[in-house]
Amino acid sequence: MNMKEFFDGLYNKPHMLKRLIMCFVSVTIIGFCVYWLNLVNFGNDPCSTMNFGIIGKVHMTLGNWQALFNLFLFIIIFFIDKSGIGFGTVLNMFVVGYANDFMAFIMKHYFPSFNIDNVSFGVRLAIMLVSIVIFIFVVAVYMAVDLGTAPYDAIPIIIANKQSKVPFKIVRIIIDLTATIIGFSLGQTVGVVTLIMAFTIGPAASAVKKPIARMVEDKELQEC
Repeated sequence: MNMKEFFDGLYNKPHMLKRLIMCFVSVTIIGFCVYWLNLVNFGNDPCSTMNFGIIGKVHMTLGNWQALFNLFLFIIIFFIDKSGIGFGTVLNMFVVGYANDFMAFIMKHYFPSFNIDNVSFGVRLAIMLVSIVIFIFVVAVYMAVDLGTAPYDAIPIIIANKQSKVPFKIVRIIIDLTATIIGFSLGQTVGVVTLIMAFTIGPAASAVKKPIARMVEDKELQEC
C-alpha cells in the first residue's frame, strides 16, 4: 500500500462524520468502563490489566502511559502494515486512556467521599456487570464502524498475516496471555471479567455489525 492509497482509504467511506461520532463516543465510554472495571477489582481486559500494572510501577496516569505505548506500537504497524490504520486507530490510542483519567478526576473532585472499599459486594458486582455489558457493546460498535484497528489489536493480525504456521486465534491468545501475565506479575487482579471479555467481544461485534452498517450505509459490512 502506497501513501496515496493509504490517505485515500482514510476518507473513502460513506457517512464519515457519523462514523467518527460513533467511534469517538465508543472509545470515550470504553475509557469510562475501564475505570470502573479496574475500581471494582474483578479483573479487566488483558491489555488494560497489563497497562494498569505498569502504571502502578512507573507512576504515570493511564492516559499518558497508553499514549506512549500506543505511539510505539503505531510506529511499528505503520512501517510494517498500515492497512489497518484509520481515524479510529488514533482515537483509540489517546481517548481511552484519557477518558479513564477524566473519570478518575470527576470521582476525586466531585465525589471525594466515595470509597469502593466501603461498598458492598453486591453493589460492586452490579457495577461490574453494568460496566461489562456497556464495554462489550461499545467495543463492538467501535469495531463495526470500521475506521481502523487499535494498535494492540493490530499486532496479532500483522503477525498472523506475515506467517502461515500459527493462526490468528493462537497468536491473539498468546499476546493476550502474555499481557495478562505481565499485569498479574505487577499486582493486578485476573478474574471473571478477563474471561467474560475473551469469549463475548467477538460474538457481540458480529451481532452489531449489520445494524451499524445499515446506519452508515456500508454495503460491504452488511454483507459480512
